[in-house]
Amino acid sequence: MRKKPIIRDEIRCGWCIETMPASSMRKNRDGELEPIIELWAPLLRALDQERKETWEGWPSELQGDPPEPVKVPEPYCKCFCRHCGRAFYKAYKGPGQNGGVMLYCSDKCTAAAHSAAMAPIVKARSIGRAKARAGRKCETCGKAIKAQRSTMRFCSVRCRVASHRANA
Repeated sequence: MRKKPIIRDEIRCGWCIETMPASSMRKNRDGELEPIIELWAPLLRALDQERKETWEGWPSELQGDPPEPVKVPEPYCKCFCRHCGRAFYKAYKGPGQNGGVMLYCSDKCTAAAHSAAMAPIVKARSIGRAKARAGRKCETCGKAIKAQRSTMRFCSVRCRVASHRANA
């Protein structure tokens, strides 16, 4: 049985808790799953406090009723994370990404999977930009420069200042 409290990195949490670690649940006497409240209490308090501070920051005409306390939702399906392989319960039943199907156990795994998927795209973009900067020459002296930015036009501060003074 799990002994340590649930931390923010172990769940998906948009406007409500969407996933729960499998180790944070236990079977009750009826054989139904229920959250282990002692493990969830610190996280729920922190989420409630964060929500309350956000609500108090709104203009008074938009505040309305205070927000409901965050609760551990009732799970309805055990899943396995596509990134880390860990078992988790999905608690989000409405339409959403992939038709309401949760693919990742936590926000951390979602970000890591997204980053892994984006790596080849970012690398290709970086190579394209480097090619665009290749072969640049200083606008003042004509010397070849190794541009590190897309806006680099001069080989040195001296050439940049000389060009500025010549144009002034």
